[in-house]
Amino acid sequence: MYKLILIWLLLISHTSIATETIRIRGSQSEHDSTHNYYVGLIELAFDKINKPIRIQFAPYMVQERALLELQSNRLIDLYWAGTDQQRESELGVVPIPLIKGLLGYRVFTIHQDKEPLFSQIKSLKSLKNITLCQGQHWPDTDIMLAAGLSVITNVVYENMFKQVYVDRCRAFPRGINEAFSEVESRKQIMPKLMVFDDIILHYHFPMYFFTHKDNIQLIDDLKSGLMLAIKDGSFDKYMQTHPTTKHLFPLSKWGNKTILTIDNPFLPQSTPIENKELWITLGNNK
Repeated sequence: MYKLILIWLLLISHTSIATETIRIRGSQSEHDSTHNYYVGLIELAFDKINKPIRIQFAPYMVQERALLELQSNRLIDLYWAGTDQQRESELGVVPIPLIKGLLGYRVFTIHQDKEPLFSQIKSLKSLKNITLCQGQHWPDTDIMLAAGLSVITNVVYENMFKQVYVDRCRAFPRGINEAFSEVESRKQIMPKLMVFDDIILHYHFPMYFFTHKDNIQLIDDLKSGLMLAIKDGSFDKYMQTHPTTKHLFPLSKWGNKTILTIDNPFLPQSTPIENKELWITLGNNK
């Protein structure tokens, strides 16, 4: 009996040691419908390499603060965000696009009253007359400004939906993977919020997992696990079945949309845009 108890204690001790704790940020708000998608990707990656983890949630913090915490190796271990040259130089990065580049396909969250206005937009030139909302510390803001678009910024994610609703800005461009679930989750408080997707703004803009540069093992584990999921098809299956991305499929539904493409001058040269298994391309870009 003593030996059995000793073996049981050793097994418990081994499991405790082998389980890795990964600290990530909490959701941006009660309506942050995409947060669970990235949590699930972390779990999928570690499941592929048969390594147990425990995810611990830190309080929500704005993007700039979260990236500073990563750089200082303090409150969080992992953060997902769009990339740029500065972020990749300061942080450790897992260079696998977490939505296969779909974050760079932007549809427009608008008030229903503005639908006639957006129905008249046929070119980038006409889009430049529309005031857009974006996050103050988001790389998207710099990309859009560099393309000559009109952008006003806000630090608080939830406030940008409110700005659209009260006509402080005409649209909040959101990733095609984000917008529909975000609008649906706000139906009770903003019933006239809608997604306008007849035109889509496109630029190369991968969402990556970031961590501290010294977290080499975490980077290697995530990269290995995600690549295994891509190779065996479970990454695509996850996208096709998750509540926030399943509406994107079949991809043929986007073939008749007007896609306006702009340059991303802040995209690192190392971005693996030639690796077709990491990216999804929609429609015929103009």
